[in-house]
Amino acid sequence: MKQMENQHSSDTLAYLSGFGNHLSSEAIAGALPESQNSPLICPFGLYAEQISGTSFTAPRKLNQRSWLYRIKPSVTHEPFKPRVPCHGKLVSEFNNSNSRATPTQLRWRPVEFPQLQTDFIDGLFTVCGAGSSYLRHGYAIHMYAANKSMENSAFCNADGDFLVVPQEGKLWITTECGRLQVSPGEVVVLPQGFRFVVSLPDGPSRGYVAEIFGTHFQLPDLGPIGSNGLAGPRDFLVPTAWFEERTCSDFTIVQKFGGELFTAKQNFSPFNVVAWHGNYVPYKYDLARFCPYNTVLIDHGDPSINTVLTAPTDKPGVALLDFVIFPPRWLVAEHTFRPPYYHRNCMSEFMGLIYGGYEAKADGFLPGGASLHSCMTPHGPDTKTFEATVALGNEVGPRKITNTMAFMFESSLIPRVCQWALESRYLDDDYYQCWIGLRSHFTHEYGDEMNLQNEQNASGTNTEL
Repeated sequence: MKQMENQHSSDTLAYLSGFGNHLSSEAIAGALPESQNSPLICPFGLYAEQISGTSFTAPRKLNQRSWLYRIKPSVTHEPFKPRVPCHGKLVSEFNNSNSRATPTQLRWRPVEFPQLQTDFIDGLFTVCGAGSSYLRHGYAIHMYAANKSMENSAFCNADGDFLVVPQEGKLWITTECGRLQVSPGEVVVLPQGFRFVVSLPDGPSRGYVAEIFGTHFQLPDLGPIGSNGLAGPRDFLVPTAWFEERTCSDFTIVQKFGGELFTAKQNFSPFNVVAWHGNYVPYKYDLARFCPYNTVLIDHGDPSINTVLTAPTDKPGVALLDFVIFPPRWLVAEHTFRPPYYHRNCMSEFMGLIYGGYEAKADGFLPGGASLHSCMTPHGPDTKTFEATVALGNEVGPRKITNTMAFMFESSLIPRVCQWALESRYLDDDYYQCWIGLRSHFTHEYGDEMNLQNEQNASGTNTEL
């Protein structure tokens, strides 16, 4: 059997819905075995193959695995060899040899698209991260800029899950479970171990990638919010089974393993899964479907109220990595400084901008750019934003923030920054200047008395107040 339809058209795609559901899909009716996972002879002569995203004995509510029914098993390939040329800018174990610690506020301008032909793999580069894929604990934050579809090759990340946030240019992603189209304003999670191809149906694409080691993303608990709100489970979309029976003399599997790339050759397409069932699958989500919550009387809510996905640690309420968004929404709080407050945080915050502007930065933070505010490093609205907000006074009415989609990767682990990111021509060396203009607004007469005392002390006089 051969699946003939392979054009890059969203009209050809169908999805299953639901976050964490146990789903099943067949490209050919009857391809799924009935009542068991691995019969002696599978329907249509297919091979049964399991992919496990958690240990066999993980608690049932956390256990993730899927069964794939494929024309040939994925083990049918030549030995892996180090990729030549090596990549050089992918990191999965952060230490003094490949990255630096810095408490300085950092901001990068948008990267330009490469002039040479560059696919998703070669356009991917690490900005910062912490921990180790070898130790199964940590994360890496990457960015990518590509102008070429992957050809006759597939990528497999053995280190962790990818959360891909395209900022410009659609992605057409073929996975072993099926195909997804992901546009700017949507995100896609590609779980550890799945093979996939990234094609660019509309030309060049760039964006952001969060990678987590040793765990998977979950929906955040809603607590007192109740049973509805934020990211709805039914809005997460999973591909339906699609396959190709294609022989090729030199198909390459590119595997990321310990931050290094390895390649193996095989003579068939890995996208030969005719049917599958399970709860370990790629999925996408449209950020426009997010249901935000906000304060309706006073003060500014904590950004955690806008969490889309979280990768937890063993410590309750502490995330390895949260994915938080700042979408269009109404601001209605009275007698309140409405932009994000000035802050020092035990968590570290990497921010990106998909489109529009960001409410805490009047200028300088551009779509496709990024910023990093590490653990306990002060940050907050720039001078222009503060002055403009205060000038509006207390009587400002409700206002809707529109045409914006910023996001944050927030982690409890302190990131180390890659040397090439610190030396990048896109690094904004003048970022700190956006706060230098913040002046004192202190008006109490005690301040005037203290200033007089300080001036007298400096001149050598000592007059009692």
